[in-house]
Amino acid sequence: MTDRLIRLMRIITLVQAKPGILARELAVRCGNSERTIYRDMDALSAMHIPITHLGHGKGYAFIGSFALYPLDWSDEEAAAFSQVRYRMEEIKPLLPPGFEGAYEKVMAAGYKQKAEREEKLETAAARETGPVWMDRSGLPSERPSFLSDILICMMKQESIQVDYSENTHKQKGIVIDPYCLVPLENRFHLIGFCHRFGLIRTFHIQGFTSVEPLKQRFSKEKFNLQSFMEQKWSLDQDSLQVEFKVRFSERIMNEITAEEVPVKPSKVDRETFCVHYKMSVEQDIGFVRWILKFEEEAEIVEPYYYRDMMKRQLEKWLSLYK
Repeated sequence: MTDRLIRLMRIITLVQAKPGILARELAVRCGNSERTIYRDMDALSAMHIPITHLGHGKGYAFIGSFALYPLDWSDEEAAAFSQVRYRMEEIKPLLPPGFEGAYEKVMAAGYKQKAEREEKLETAAARETGPVWMDRSGLPSERPSFLSDILICMMKQESIQVDYSENTHKQKGIVIDPYCLVPLENRFHLIGFCHRFGLIRTFHIQGFTSVEPLKQRFSKEKFNLQSFMEQKWSLDQDSLQVEFKVRFSERIMNEITAEEVPVKPSKVDRETFCVHYKMSVEQDIGFVRWILKFEEEAEIVEPYYYRDMMKRQLEKWLSLYK
């Protein structure tokens, strides 16, 4: 996402939040000149965003009932806004009537949006691993958990051999070096090196009809995820993130702040001993390896498909000692 696109989205948000906002205020809030704001307004007009100038000294507003929805908070913005409730009693004498009710509605909208986003991701995962196949007798049967097998091979940096169907085109026995698993538009996509065509491809997991792990190691040193995503989906690396929820033992929870953590926690719940982490999809396997070093004193709670991967790997290890 370019700097200009970020600024255009910021302008839309500011105009919605404050109808009648002046160009000079937009320039200050966006850190640019008024001339840049005027050029941005021309660009928004060309994109058919219904923003109009109300006249000299009256600023900009949306035409009709257009609105940018839902909330597009960053983690930092959401965390900062949520802290207001702890100061509400102190600042209430300074607030206009109705502010507290409005604040509660905005927070409710934020929670609803987050819940809907998580539900979509869980639905996508369930579609990949749920009982949607039929056996030879025509009865429902458990679909193979390809997500877990793929994640395990990603962690071990071992290739897989798959049968893959896309539209009406079927490909059998493709050898893939699995690089990254990406949740996008309610589907999981695998990015990996395809040995058959000698290039990096994307595969949607629903297209796999079989996945066989191979004892064949690979290296992805020359792969640049950010560059690939910009070319393939016009997205930057921060647009595709995985959120982990990890439960630590009380002892580790007290020591975790002193640990060399691979990524800064986005939320810490000391009552349940759970810590939330957000990271780009390319960091996920390194993070799982970091969790493994805590052994039984750390448990991946979410996402469930990483939890399922850990369970399957542990079952394989246990079977060696039976």
